[in-house]
Amino acid sequence: MASDGNDAITAPRDVPAFRQLSVAEAHALVESGDGVLVDTRGRKLYDNAHATGAVSLPVSEIEAANGAVTLDAVPSDRLLILYCA
Repeated sequence: MASDGNDAITAPRDVPAFRQLSVAEAHALVESGDGVLVDTRGRKLYDNAHATGAVSLPVSEIEAANGAVTLDAVPSDRLLILYCA
């Protein structure tokens, strides 16, 4: 059967909502213990300098795993605050 180009694509899993935060909002979440900073730059850049308390998860690893990555060091009830600069 030929495709008409309108085939539906089903996501393999639920994707949590995301939104952009201000620096003040991110800081408040980290300070309260509700959030954790995730540095998505490459490992060399992370090793050179990163925000205090941030964990490293390069975007290249996220892409290679089709988004199916885990951060074992981060409790599942904490909000992930991704940054790349």
